[in-house]
Amino acid sequence: MGCTRDAILEALENLTADEFKKFKLKLLSVPLRDGYGRIPRGSLQSMDAVDLSDKLVSCYLEAYSAELTAQVLQDMGMQETAERLQKITHKGSAAVPDDIKGRTPTSAVSSGPHFVDQHRAALIARVTDVDGVLDALYGKVLAEEQYQAVRVEPTNPGKMRKLYSFAPAWDLTCKDLLLEALKNTQPYLVADLEKKS
Repeated sequence: MGCTRDAILEALENLTADEFKKFKLKLLSVPLRDGYGRIPRGSLQSMDAVDLSDKLVSCYLEAYSAELTAQVLQDMGMQETAERLQKITHKGSAAVPDDIKGRTPTSAVSSGPHFVDQHRAALIARVTDVDGVLDALYGKVLAEEQYQAVRVEPTNPGKMRKLYSFAPAWDLTCKDLLLEALKNTQPYLVADLEKKS
C-alpha cells in the first residue's frame, strides 16, 4: 500500500523549494472529483513533502492521490515528473490486495448495472447497520474525511445517501467491497434483493 505514497513522496522531494510552493498553491485550485474536499490552506502551507504525501493519500486514497498529484505537476509544466509518477503507480496498481484475490467481481458475473447500483433505492431505505458497512470500507474505499462525513448524518437513509454521493469516483473493486460489506453486515437483505434481481 506504500508504493503510491512513496512514488508521490519521490516526486515531491524532487521539486525545488519554489516548485513545491507552487505545487501547494495549485493544489488549492485544481478541480476535484465529486465527493472529495480540499486540504485546508492553513494546514497545507506548513506541510513538508512527507506530510503532504501522507495527507494526499489519506484524503484522496491511493489511486486518486497519484492521479491528482500528476495532474498538478502537468499543470505546472512538469510533464516528465508527472509521467514518471503515473508509470510507477500504474505498475503498482496491478497488484491486487490479498482480500480481493480469488474473488470474481460481481460485475463480471452479470452484465448490466452492478448490484449496488441496481438496488440503490432499496439499500438506502433498508440498510440498518450503516456503521458496520462504513467500518469495512474505511481505508479501502473511504478516506477519513468521507468516513466522518457519512457518520455525522443523523439517519441510516441519510448515511446511505451520503455514502452513495461518493460512488461516482468508485471503480468496480470499490463497489465489490461495498457489496461484500453489505453481505457481511446485512446478509438477509442482500439475499432478498438478489432474489428480486
